[in-house]
Amino acid sequence: MYKMHNHREVPGYGFQLQFGTTTLTELWDPRDGASWNHFMMGQIEEWLYKSLAGITTEDNSGFQKIVIAPQPVGDLKFVDASYDTLYGTISVNWKIEGNQFKMDLDIPHNCTAKVYLPSKERYTTVGGGNHSFTTTLP
Repeated sequence: MYKMHNHREVPGYGFQLQFGTTTLTELWDPRDGASWNHFMMGQIEEWLYKSLAGITTEDNSGFQKIVIAPQPVGDLKFVDASYDTLYGTISVNWKIEGNQFKMDLDIPHNCTAKVYLPSKERYTTVGGGNHSFTTTLP
């Protein structure tokens, strides 16, 4: 997904971004006279918050039971994301400095979150509030 979204040749979203597009175009090459605002099922938002930020729900609890499992990829060095739920806003802010992965979380009160760090197979469960984590990447 990361390579596809950053690919700067046809076909690739990065190619479209070079021309200043802010919506998906009808064709991969927006210079061909096609629509520059073409409605379709071609969004990447779900990948951004579910994979890069790692924000998902454990079950059908309406995000009362949260899972945070960020997936850093490529040369991406940071993510700052939030997701509004009925219980409040979930915020994830992570960055990579050298081989250190540092993450700050804000979990809504009356919620719990299972937190999986990129270099760990096990999770830590936290309650509502602000939390910070640091781990060494492989």
